[in-house]
Amino acid sequence: MRLLAMAAVAAVLLVGVSGTSASADEGPAGFDPEPWQPYEATDFVAPAGKYCAFDLAVAALEDEEEVRVDARYADGAVRLYEYRGKLVARFTNMATGESAVRDLSGRAWTDMYPDGVTMRSFTGLGPFSLGFRAEDGYPRGYYRLDGLHSISFSDTGIRDMTIDAGPAENMCATLS
Repeated sequence: MRLLAMAAVAAVLLVGVSGTSASADEGPAGFDPEPWQPYEATDFVAPAGKYCAFDLAVAALEDEEEVRVDARYADGAVRLYEYRGKLVARFTNMATGESAVRDLSGRAWTDMYPDGVTMRSFTGLGPFSLGFRAEDGYPRGYYRLDGLHSISFSDTGIRDMTIDAGPAENMCATLS
């Protein structure tokens, strides 16, 4: 029942972004989504102080993700991306070598600013991960979020959690 309620909220969010109704597999009504394309997560190391007190490495162990464009601006710039598929990642504290493996196989939508490049919001349903810095509107850390979460990005890059409905694991605390 809870998953059904979260899916309904995600559909409402998608309606707000596109201005039309949507199903999880069809994209916004009145728009023919572009075909799914393979998407590959980028491994990275976040330096100490950015999210955690230590260098944090994040590496994909299993990556079967896909992405598609669900909406475009009138000039052709991407307005809305949608992501799905399996992603399992290893989080590693580079100072101690301690690591943890987590499933991040949720579904997500990114709403882009009119330039088609800069993210305006990220909405995830199910497990995904995202980092917050000291200057953001959420406690600093690199989180595995489950349930329904939406993060807004100001035009200056400040992140704020606007919907926080589900568990959050701060990987910095887990690996400390």
